Amino acid sequence: MIALKLSQPLYYLMMAVLIANLTQRKHVKHGNRKRLATLWVAGILLFLQVELVLIQHFELSDIFLFPSFVFALALLYLLRAKIFVFKMKCESCNGKMSFNKTVYWDNNLCDSCQPETGEEVKAAAEKEVKEAEVTAFPENPDTVEEVEWDAWEPKETAVICYIFKDDKVLLINKKTGLGAGKVNAPGGRIELAEMPVDAAVRETQEETGLTPLHLKEVGQLSFIFKDGYSLKGIVYFSDDYTGEMIETDEADPFWQAADNIPYDKMWEDDKLWLPLAIRGKYVKGHFIFDGDKMISQEIEEI
Repeated sequence: MIALKLSQPLYYLMMAVLIANLTQRKHVKHGNRKRLATLWVAGILLFLQVELVLIQHFELSDIFLFPSFVFALALLYLLRAKIFVFKMKCESCNGKMSFNKTVYWDNNLCDSCQPETGEEVKAAAEKEVKEAEVTAFPENPDTVEEVEWDAWEPKETAVICYIFKDDKVLLINKKTGLGAGKVNAPGGRIELAEMPVDAAVRETQEETGLTPLHLKEVGQLSFIFKDGYSLKGIVYFSDDYTGEMIETDEADPFWQAADNIPYDKMWEDDKLWLPLAIRGKYVKGHFIFDGDKMISQEIEEI
C-alpha cells in the first residue's frame, strides 16, 4: 500500500521540521516569522500523517490519499504568505545567504546587508541626539545664526507683563536678580506646574501690588548669555488692573508715558521689539548677550 510506504518517511520529515523549530527558538531575537512558518509546515505534515494512519487502520483504498493531499496543498496555498518565507538569496543585494540567515533570520538579508545590532543602533541614536543638541545649542555662540532655535531649550523660562492704562505704561526700577539697576516691566520665572499667564499675574502682584487684567500674549523672546545662562521670556500686555501700587523688595514701580519709554535705561533688546509689540505685532526675538551688551539679534514680526 502506498499509504504504508509514505507513512514512515512522512513521520521522519515531520520530526525533522519540529527539531528545526526547536533550534529556531534560540534565535527569537532575529524574529519569530520563520519559527511560525515551520510550525505551520509541521501542522500540515501532522494532518497528512493522521490521514495515512486512518487509511491503514481501516484498510481503505489508496484512492483516499488523493483528497488528503489535495486538502494539504490547499492549506499550503492559503498559508503561503506565512510558510514560504525562507529565501536562499538576499532580498537587498541578491547575493547568496548562509544557512543560518536562511533558516533563522526573518529579514532575509546577507551578512553585508544586515542592519546594525541593537547596541549599535542605540549608540548611533545617542550620538545623533548629542550632535543635534550641539548644533541646536552650541556652548558659546557668537551669533543667532549659529543656533537652531526650533530645537533650542533654555535653562529657565520666565514671563514679563506690561500694563497700559490711560496712555501710560507700568514699569519698574528693578532692585534684585537679573537686570538689577535697569528699568523693566514686572516679571519673573515660571514656577513648577504653573501656567505662563498665571505666572505673569503672580509676578506683577508680588513686585508692584497690582493685579493685571485681560492679559494678552504678544511675543516670545529667547536669550543666550555668553556666561552659559539662557532664558526664554513670554511677553504679556494688559489693558487694566486692580489694586494699589506699592514698592517692594524686588521693584520700585512707576507709571511712564507710553510714548516716552526710557529705552536708554533698559536692556538693549527692548528698543527693538517693544515698539513693534505696542503697534500690535506679535514678535519673536532671539538675542545673544555678553554681560549687558547685546552682540547678536534677530526679530520676526508675526
